[in-house]
Amino acid sequence: MPTAEILNIGTELVLGETVNTNATFLARHLSRAGFQVRRITVVGDIPQEIQAAAREALARSQVLVVTGGLGPTVDDPTRAALAQAVGRPLEFRDDAWEEIVARVRARGREPTENARRMAYLPRGAQALPNSVGVAPGFVVETEDRRVLVALPGVPGEMEAMFLGHGLPYLRRRFGLQTETLRTRVLVVEGVPEAWIDEKLGDLEKRENPFLGLSCSPGRVHLRLRARGQTPQEAETLLDQLEAEIRQRLPWPVRREDETEKV
Repeated sequence: MPTAEILNIGTELVLGETVNTNATFLARHLSRAGFQVRRITVVGDIPQEIQAAAREALARSQVLVVTGGLGPTVDDPTRAALAQAVGRPLEFRDDAWEEIVARVRARGREPTENARRMAYLPRGAQALPNSVGVAPGFVVETEDRRVLVALPGVPGEMEAMFLGHGLPYLRRRFGLQTETLRTRVLVVEGVPEAWIDEKLGDLEKRENPFLGLSCSPGRVHLRLRARGQTPQEAETLLDQLEAEIRQRLPWPVRREDETEKV
């Protein structure tokens, strides 16, 4: 399973002024596509921190998806910082500029001079068109074949670009077939998490189907996740894992939809 990380950029995220919905969206879709999401990092609009965070992530994981800071203003430093992180110079791209001009004029305006900043991409990068906004994203591979995907920070723009271009690129690049992801939550009440972990520890080491534990007051949630080529295959894996869990645990086990939602 290829590994992936997410890097969200924006001082407004670090200060808590904006909820980081981009991270949730990307983690969900990367996981469903077959990537193992290992880490989510948030940094402010500081070039040195963006560059360092990107380099560290690319040293750990095969894919890094970045959001934010691709606009035309001085406080949008992502493009240059990521180019430095992958060791590529920025180059002005006529194709990207033509797309930017067309998008701006479609709104009845003329592009400003600072809009040209958005047409600079790392050498060798593939531009990702922005069907909702103006700033293009890009995909670039490092010398050791790590993949960096840069997306806008505006959620609507990011989502359309990732689903329309970024994710299809990653599927092709890593040979991932379209899979079905199914999830299920079981609940055990009044039992310490450590006791349950003692009974199910080996099951928690599996990748597919996956089992994870989490706690809330008075209960433990057992989160089951399975991938399959068809919904039936994924459901069968969940059924098998649930049966194994019920056989091992001496306490009552309920599905979450049979209990109060928390």
